[in-house]
Amino acid sequence: MFRVRRYRIFIVFTAIFVLIVFHFARSRNPNVAPVIPEPPKSLSGPPAGDNKEASPPHGFTPEAPPSSQQNVPSKPDTKPESKYQPPKFDKPPVEKPAPSSPVKLPSDKYVEDHKPEEGSKNAEENKNTPPPPSKPNHLDLESGNGGEGRMEITGPGSGRPTTHWRKFPEHFPVPAEEIIKLPMGKSKSLPKLQAAFKDESVSDKLRRTQRLGRIKDAFQHAWAGYKTSAMGHDELAPLRGGHRDPFNGWGATLVDALDTLWIMDLKEEFSIAVDEVRKIDFTISLRKDIPLFETTIRYLGGLLGAYDISGHKYTALLDKAIELADILIGAFDSPNRMPMLFYKWAPESVSQPHLADSKAVLAEIGSLSIEFTRLAQLTRENKYYDAIARITNELEKSQDSTRLPGLWPLKLDASGCRKSMVSNSDNSHIEHKNSPNVPAPSIAAKKSLGDVPASSVVAKRPAPTDIESYIHFLSRRDSSGVGEDAERANYEQTSQGNNVQRPSGNTNSKVDAMDPADKNCKEGLISAGPGNHTFGLAALADSTYEYMPKAHMLLGGLNEQYHKMYEKAMATARKYLLFQPMVKGDRDLRFLASVTIPKGLAQQPEHWTYTHEGTHLACFAGGMFAVGAKLFKIDGDMDIAAKLTDGCVWAYESTETGIMPESFELLPCEKGKPCKWNEAQYRKALDPHADQRAQQGRKVHGQKPQVEKEAQSKVAGADKDSPMPPASFPAGSRQDAIDKHQAGGRRQGIPLPTRTTNNSSLARRDRGSPEKPITLSHDDFVNSRIRNERIPPGFVNIQARKYLLRPEAIESVFIMYRLTGDDYWREKGWKMFEAVTKYTRTDYAYSAIQDVTLWNSPFRDEMESFWLAETLKYYYLLFSDPSVVSLDEYVL
Repeated sequence: MFRVRRYRIFIVFTAIFVLIVFHFARSRNPNVAPVIPEPPKSLSGPPAGDNKEASPPHGFTPEAPPSSQQNVPSKPDTKPESKYQPPKFDKPPVEKPAPSSPVKLPSDKYVEDHKPEEGSKNAEENKNTPPPPSKPNHLDLESGNGGEGRMEITGPGSGRPTTHWRKFPEHFPVPAEEIIKLPMGKSKSLPKLQAAFKDESVSDKLRRTQRLGRIKDAFQHAWAGYKTSAMGHDELAPLRGGHRDPFNGWGATLVDALDTLWIMDLKEEFSIAVDEVRKIDFTISLRKDIPLFETTIRYLGGLLGAYDISGHKYTALLDKAIELADILIGAFDSPNRMPMLFYKWAPESVSQPHLADSKAVLAEIGSLSIEFTRLAQLTRENKYYDAIARITNELEKSQDSTRLPGLWPLKLDASGCRKSMVSNSDNSHIEHKNSPNVPAPSIAAKKSLGDVPASSVVAKRPAPTDIESYIHFLSRRDSSGVGEDAERANYEQTSQGNNVQRPSGNTNSKVDAMDPADKNCKEGLISAGPGNHTFGLAALADSTYEYMPKAHMLLGGLNEQYHKMYEKAMATARKYLLFQPMVKGDRDLRFLASVTIPKGLAQQPEHWTYTHEGTHLACFAGGMFAVGAKLFKIDGDMDIAAKLTDGCVWAYESTETGIMPESFELLPCEKGKPCKWNEAQYRKALDPHADQRAQQGRKVHGQKPQVEKEAQSKVAGADKDSPMPPASFPAGSRQDAIDKHQAGGRRQGIPLPTRTTNNSSLARRDRGSPEKPITLSHDDFVNSRIRNERIPPGFVNIQARKYLLRPEAIESVFIMYRLTGDDYWREKGWKMFEAVTKYTRTDYAYSAIQDVTLWNSPFRDEMESFWLAETLKYYYLLFSDPSVVSLDEYVL
């Protein structure tokens, strides 16, 4: 008894410690679903589809699903695939919609007196909720600025909103007589887009339907994984199961994939999904802000597309679209009616006035037109059209006053609080027609580094002398494209009106003082900041240009704005951005560069900086040029469309996996001259600073004796028993890189080239005797880069090696097939599908991969909603009968 009492305290402490360890050990990863059913063990190939068309067994080489315990797939085998049936789910009562009817382009007859579905959620149901505590009525300058489109929320958060959104009176309402009305009237006769297709043979149809079944199987495999492990959440984690919620947690994949379910004739699954959509509550969110662009294209677009494709029979879809849009419309409540791109939706924020973004991304502010226009057509509510028409008007007004007239910079100031700082004289040299050609980028670059293209000139710092330092030297600039000298607009409070802030007089000497009429920040869109302005059609810009021909079609040609803006933009893009890369063989390809124009140098093209790159996001351009060529009858653009699309196909075919990397640099040929492969010129582009490297190596070598002599003198004055300090070498030198490598500091995944001096001789060398420089020769350096960085021929640098399951390349391939009828595009598309599904398949679905240059690339454990909503849909439509979702009847 005595012994038990003596250790009682110790026993209690031990028990408490064990309970604490157990509690925290099981809650390490709160964003993973607690219980995730394991996929069937027999799964080793695509699941069996339920196609109505016969699909005999195929003989392709299947992809082996990677182990769920590892992030790296095993080498694909050649075993036949087993047939897997997706898990069975209890089905709710199924609605019986009428057969799919095409969306009329444009719609001359809009929906008659839409009535909300009985029992549907009213967006204003909580209107009697007590208002939030009152605050001083001042303008919130930070609203909308600096958000993230994709922001995953994990675990409970103390600062997360707990109240529901509710409607407040607008702070800056548009008078009824000033609301821009939706164009009405009889649509114009638009040119036919789709080619006339010939009848297919029995064997051709059999092969097509086999491929169609394979694509449908891939979709069902991914959909089953999502439904099992992530239904109602934004995304499935395709490697480990579970879910992610980066887009407010409303079920982005569920909503975005609705139309694909219908197109693939998965009607029962569609009905199940609609029932899940009914449960979404858009009035509360996991996030404090709503990313306007992402929410519009994934949620609002997904709801409207599904409503149209299903023949307007599922009224819950339109009800939900209206519920969401009435929340999003609040983002436009600013003094100049430009939207806050990251809308703070909570009542305490909505109750206060806000400014629009002072650094708005072009693609985000310019890509809202399709969804809001279509909603206005379906509801006959002009407020939705007014919201985006004002953006279109501002883009049109500013199109000719940028540093590159016809195009807009990637960042715009939408706040309305600054007058344009661009003078007419700054752009007087640039005309859309009859202006001299801008010097080719390679010519401009010759003035500094021989015939190295300008895209290779990254900085003016000394060139490195070894492969590791060179890799760091080539590291890419900020992907935003905003120069280091770009400045955020500064504002000061006024004591009048709504206490709105306006520009400070000391922000820039060229900013005119605003008169009293401008105190409410009612200016339009202007370029963001006085620093460098970057122009391009890819990331941060893409869908603004892509939507122009689509909006023209959707409105039946009744608004000529989009036509005029598109023609101006493409004239500038053809002249300044389009380039031909140097590649092996006789393939005639095109890509689109980006160009950065410094302040005050719009009249000096030789000082512009070009980046000649290929990006997956830019692959949409081939399809856009093709649609624009037929819709607006632009001579030559169909040829450009084919070359742009084939450029992306070539990029797919160039890698180990047959998948295109996210972004890479190319070597441009000079405009107007023959573009033949030149091995010496290509190798020089891979090592543009060979002479500087050699000079730097000699300089470093010359410093070594002095450095070592100083080190020895310090050792001589130290105690004899003290260890000798290591010799130091200048940062960036070859020996510095070797020391880092030996210390474990080598850049992971990039092995260093073989040294000419072995480790033992370096360790035992005579510190007083000079040593030969170990700078790599030009050929050795280039060979090392090609081998260690796995650079395909024609590529100069791979900036991002990942593949995110993106749709842009196959979208353009699909459009090219539908507009030309050329089977070339079907065959190329099939090879792309086989490669993508082979290297991205997991037990649950399909995952983005980290490095397309490795056959066993690690998975990223990400499957964004566009994989089901767009990528697989375009693959499926490529092999569908051309009458299915005709491009003369639908806007995709």
